[in-house]
Amino acid sequence: MSLVRTLHDGWRRFLEALHPVARQKLVELLRAEYVEEAQGAEQFTRHAQRMYYPEFRERLLRIAAEEQAHVQWLREKIQALGGSIPDIASAPKIGKNSWECRLLDVDEEKRCCNDLLLRMQSAEPADAEIAAGLRRMCEDETRHREEILDLLRQSGLTSKFLDI
Repeated sequence: MSLVRTLHDGWRRFLEALHPVARQKLVELLRAEYVEEAQGAEQFTRHAQRMYYPEFRERLLRIAAEEQAHVQWLREKIQALGGSIPDIASAPKIGKNSWECRLLDVDEEKRCCNDLLLRMQSAEPADAEIAAGLRRMCEDETRHREEILDLLRQSGLTSKFLDI
């Protein structure tokens, strides 16, 4: 391990010892995001399995894989801060048909991005690196929402039904 890394880790442990409440809040924030991302990844995977067109299925599975990468990043950050990984208990929301599933997915991404913005603002004072990671996740959520809207448009759902 390099001297710079050793010093950085030492200072981080020292500062965390001074502010255990801030560290605990950060862990809880990441745990809540972890649950949302894990549920989203599962929902996208389940919805992709119901897709009729393979190219749509592949796009949704790619989004699910990106959500799963978020879950892994969050897992690493939670564990690095000494937190425990939360259990994921709820089942994904499933629509009656593929369009309804996509609409649920669009709503999920919009809600996740809004939650991420709040969490990112809360994380900024405690850990700029984690806040930057949450910012990247929010950018991904916004892009995912646009991709899902595009899938809906391609499948013939008009914008008057999309509430955008």
